[in-house]
Amino acid sequence: MSTAYPGAPGPEPRIGDSEREAAVKALGEHYAAGRLTKEEFDERADAAWAARTRSGLWPLFRDLPHPAAPPPERPPAPPRVFGPGRARPEWGVVARLLPLLIIVAVLMALTHLPVLLLLLVWVFWAKTHGVRSRRRGRPHDRR
Repeated sequence: MSTAYPGAPGPEPRIGDSEREAAVKALGEHYAAGRLTKEEFDERADAAWAARTRSGLWPLFRDLPHPAAPPPERPPAPPRVFGPGRARPEWGVVARLLPLLIIVAVLMALTHLPVLLLLLVWVFWAKTHGVRSRRRGRPHDRR
């Protein structure tokens, strides 16, 4: 028994069930698209299962268009996370805090208030802001 190598003259290599199954699946797609009748599909599917080489499958598709390649799938973008498990803060919150921070910074520079006062003002504002948003039934991030 001689072994046939690619490109060497000799008998065509045989196909397996996976190639036959792929051909029947492609025929099924053509049937679903309305290019084949039920009888044509059955005849061609039987011929595909009986085919022993690729050249036995080619006549089954001679009058059918080539299937379009599916578009490449892009993986979904990972969520943007800043810090351990935190999403980016909304700019609206930062914009609302900016005037308060400027006022406190100016008062600290003019009156030499201790840094502890800045911390207390910050905590007080954050606490009252949270209470007001809960009364309205909204989450803290106000989306």
